Amino acid sequence: MAKLAEMIYQDLIGRRGSSHDTAKHWKTWLERFENVCGVKEKYDRADVIKFLTWEREQGFNENSIKTHLRPLKLLAQIQGWEFPKLTFRKIRAEEITRTIFTRDQVVSLIQMGRKLLEPKELAWLALATTYGLRREELGKPDAPDITDGTITIHTVKGGPITTHLIPPEIAPFLKHYTPYTADYMSHRFLRILDKIGIKVGAGYGWHSIRRALATELLLSEASALNITRFMRWSDTSLRQEFGMLSIYAQKDQARIDRQIFRIHPFLPYWGTGDNKEIERRGKLQSIIDKLESGELNGKIDQLTNMLK
Repeated sequence: MAKLAEMIYQDLIGRRGSSHDTAKHWKTWLERFENVCGVKEKYDRADVIKFLTWEREQGFNENSIKTHLRPLKLLAQIQGWEFPKLTFRKIRAEEITRTIFTRDQVVSLIQMGRKLLEPKELAWLALATTYGLRREELGKPDAPDITDGTITIHTVKGGPITTHLIPPEIAPFLKHYTPYTADYMSHRFLRILDKIGIKVGAGYGWHSIRRALATELLLSEASALNITRFMRWSDTSLRQEFGMLSIYAQKDQARIDRQIFRIHPFLPYWGTGDNKEIERRGKLQSIIDKLESGELNGKIDQLTNMLK
């Protein structure tokens, strides 16, 4: 088994130059496709429908299913069979379930995460719980720029590119920030939940943290205009909500950040504890990454120095 999945993995790494993590993610979904449909030289519409049926039985939402079909389309291209045209039912707005974590769940993510997660996972979690970053804003192709105590976020969905202050509570964690593709970030989020032991239904992701942050800020003493600007909603949303006030009110992002940080619901949970353990895990993860990539093959002296 996993013959086709390995072929896709090799194609992504060798011919297309994809990252190791993206290739592993796609390989995982090809392995599941093989388990459902078996190993064949060519597949047809019935096989794809069978896999879609299995996906729906597992509780995956529409967007996740469409994402999981991408490795199959690459497989069709490599094997030389025609991927079937699929028409998905249009989802009405009232049918969309907008998942949201409770305050206690986000606090658990932080507190348990600091004990169990890899340093790069903690960096993602720190960004998501502090600024409400969407999965597309957490990684490639337009990753956040972190320099000199600030972070510049390339906002999606029509929002403005925004440079925020970095509060001291999360600064040590951001040293381990590593960007990946949006699809892979969704995959890693589920792994994070599994490591921490938080059980949720289908549809939960990085945006569920964003909604929790927005909800808690709305319940605080922060002004609605400051919350909107901190969360980087689009100018259209601002004008619809605040009219001419959003145009005439001068935007001082640093001042907004300081005001939000003072009443931030999750920031205090990042500022306690010893960060030496995080640094130690960071070193170990760096070694693991280099070993997996083959970079340290035959370099015992370099490995010894990294362990010091």
